Amino acid sequence: MTNKRVLVVGDANVAVELLLEFSEKGYEVDNLLYGGPIATWDQETIDNFAGELENGDLSAYEAVFFASVSERDVQRQLLQALEQVLPESTLLLVSAMSYSATEIASWCANPERVIGFGFVPPIEEIKCLEVCRALQSSEETAQLATEFLAGLEREVIWVRDSAGLVLPRMVSMIINEAVTALSEGVASAADIDTAMKLGTNYPYGPLEWADKIGLDQVYATMRAVYEEQGEDRYRPAPLLRRMVLAGHLGEGTLRGFYEYEGVEE
Repeated sequence: MTNKRVLVVGDANVAVELLLEFSEKGYEVDNLLYGGPIATWDQETIDNFAGELENGDLSAYEAVFFASVSERDVQRQLLQALEQVLPESTLLLVSAMSYSATEIASWCANPERVIGFGFVPPIEEIKCLEVCRALQSSEETAQLATEFLAGLEREVIWVRDSAGLVLPRMVSMIINEAVTALSEGVASAADIDTAMKLGTNYPYGPLEWADKIGLDQVYATMRAVYEEQGEDRYRPAPLLRRMVLAGHLGEGTLRGFYEYEGVEE
């Protein structure tokens, strides 16, 4: 067991999964979690978030994890509000699944303490955690991050910084192509998933996997890679964007490419 203390901040399913993971591994973990991207963050909500941070004491945390799927300006405001009250010595690990770690670090007053990370939910079924250094990250920060993340009992793999990293980017591209096939009427969601599971031995069909990851995260990853690379093959499928705008985000909202039953009271 460990007595390390962690704060998880964000509005993505990735943040929720990190909260559960740290709790199960014996960390002392607190959170500032909010539901949903896009229209959820108006200026009043951002100001309330900043107020909560100012009224708290962040000096006790060894590391803060930030995972958001919201648009660039929202993430920038949230992170800057967080950094204003965060001690300079605290590790700041940011999801590089929506924007590169280098871009996120550029918003910070102390960019050298920023490390990027990424994984594909559900986290309980993966054996490694991808991390990356921003161009601004210090060697000392990278070493501290490696030592800290060892407590999760997963292999830590250092990859080059880019939006989406490796597995999140690859899985999101497969999902995006499956969404395109669905919208073109190539097959039903269930048939697409069955064909991919039986044909590739994937643990889930791509649309089923999207529902587990969160369609907002898949969309954010595709949007980020498309912006960074500028190639049409990374353009998010229009149906994917519409579903995110409609709030049909997958298992967490009980509706995505499939419908789910709520937990009984």
